[in-house]
Amino acid sequence: MPKAEKGTPKDIANRMKAKGLQKLKFYCQMCSKQCRDENGFKCHMTSDSHLRQMKIFRDNAGGIMDSFSGEFEVAYMETLRRRHGTQRMNANNVYQEVIADKHHIHMNSTKWASLTDFVQYLGKKGLCVVEETERGWYVTYIERDPALLARQEALKKKTEADQKEEKHAAERREMLRMEAAKALDRAGGVVERVASEIGNREGGAQIEMKLGGLGSG
Repeated sequence: MPKAEKGTPKDIANRMKAKGLQKLKFYCQMCSKQCRDENGFKCHMTSDSHLRQMKIFRDNAGGIMDSFSGEFEVAYMETLRRRHGTQRMNANNVYQEVIADKHHIHMNSTKWASLTDFVQYLGKKGLCVVEETERGWYVTYIERDPALLARQEALKKKTEADQKEEKHAAERREMLRMEAAKALDRAGGVVERVASEIGNREGGAQIEMKLGGLGSG
């Protein structure tokens, strides 16, 4: 079939289709080749280049699968760490972000048969906190970067110190307030007693006295 002329609607449609994700069953991980349909995939499977790659795989199947598994793990963990940090996330949502990359490592090329197997592996290895819920598996990234952990610990200590200082300051303010109130009560009692004595001596005349700018009559 002749190739569509560049710039024609068919050419543009073909290029747009090539940019997007296509069916997983038509992707060859060994050759990193995406075929558009079943016919194209069958042709690829019988090509010399594919047969050479399969011979390489046959001679070192375990090593190649371990390599693919390692690459997939790194891609998943980097996506989780960079985009979500230590936020609790639905494992499948993170997986969808990983496979949005057209050239991602496909899970069927790894040692894990399913996403559940992979998530359980992350939990056993201590890379994530994993939790199974009615809405599926959830993962929380466990931060292990020494520099970041040191910064977080320093921030935590500073926050605790600031809270402690604020608590002490509030306690001092309350103590001073109570002492001032007691001093005013004592001063008020003295003024009232003196005024009463003077009033008695003066034949009960009303006298007004002031203390520190406060009136008492």
